[in-house]
Amino acid sequence: MDTCHIFAAGYDVRTPAAYAATMAEFDKVIGLKYLMALHVNDSKAPLNSNRDLHARIGTGYIGLVGFWNIVNDVRLHGLPMVLETPIDTVVDGKKVEDKGIWAREIKLLEKLVGMDVESEDFKKMYEDLQEEGIGEREKIGDQVERRKVKNAKTKAPKVKKETQHENKATVKDENEDSDGE
Repeated sequence: MDTCHIFAAGYDVRTPAAYAATMAEFDKVIGLKYLMALHVNDSKAPLNSNRDLHARIGTGYIGLVGFWNIVNDVRLHGLPMVLETPIDTVVDGKKVEDKGIWAREIKLLEKLVGMDVESEDFKKMYEDLQEEGIGEREKIGDQVERRKVKNAKTKAPKVKKETQHENKATVKDENEDSDGE
């Protein structure tokens, strides 16, 4: 299961209740016994956007609570979790790869196990990560909204315009009915 894919498809994991509903649906349709691994990544795009755009853990729309739900689900303990998060950073105006990001994210996920989401430590991490990802979330969120508006316009039902000829035929038919013919 890929966290960004399911989120893009409309399966929410951001709250304990939403996560429970998503996993219940997964178990019903596929079966948890068939879940063999997780691709773990946040999403730059909003829920149900149909956009598979990976973000670093906690910086996207899924957010830290979503990953807390996953790492604290005992049914998933022992399953391989593969990070699929971006490692590009900007240094002196240039994009460079920082493979150390993965090590920091692994430590972050480990730290979430058993952590109290109401603790000051969790709240601080949440705020910092959300601040880090705000630019990408806003940029991609705006793109998704513009696409929805554009798609709504192109899918709107077209209203048939009557031609002058059709109007005359309608008037004639109505007159025929009133004359008894």
